[in-house]
Amino acid sequence: MYEVTIQHPAFKEKLFTAKDGGELRTLVFGLARAQGQQPASDRDLIAEVGNVRSRADIEGVGLIKVYDLTVEVKPAENEVDYACEGHESLYVGLGETVTCDGSCIPRLRFSRDSLMRLSLALDDEDLDETGGCGACGLEVGQMCADCGRCNCSRHDSCKRPTAAN
Repeated sequence: MYEVTIQHPAFKEKLFTAKDGGELRTLVFGLARAQGQQPASDRDLIAEVGNVRSRADIEGVGLIKVYDLTVEVKPAENEVDYACEGHESLYVGLGETVTCDGSCIPRLRFSRDSLMRLSLALDDEDLDETGGCGACGLEVGQMCADCGRCNCSRHDSCKRPTAAN
């Protein structure tokens, strides 16, 4: 079990868990896709994830650079905290009555929702860096024609361009 930290200021949700190398690979490939990148070689990236996992096991921490994001991988300090039959049982909902007693820490997985939030945060950051506004989703050429501000501001006094007939 690994604790994975995504180091990027635009992404607030930073700490996830990966139970094994497969989940860690899925997370790394997801980070590449969130940035609109396809790794040149899947084999090389898989080997790099294996190396960072080995560094984490041996040295206590491993870092991997996934394009503009840095990922820190550490072995989970207390795996027992994440072991909860109420959350992890495959049979819950199929007649299984095991429930969580509240003493565990539910694992935070890098899900599709996390991937979407990361993609949106990176897009917003790109807009901000190019002179647009990530908060309202406007590119630099879409700002107000009169004052040049984005939709985050009120435009009561701005003169709207008239439609040319």
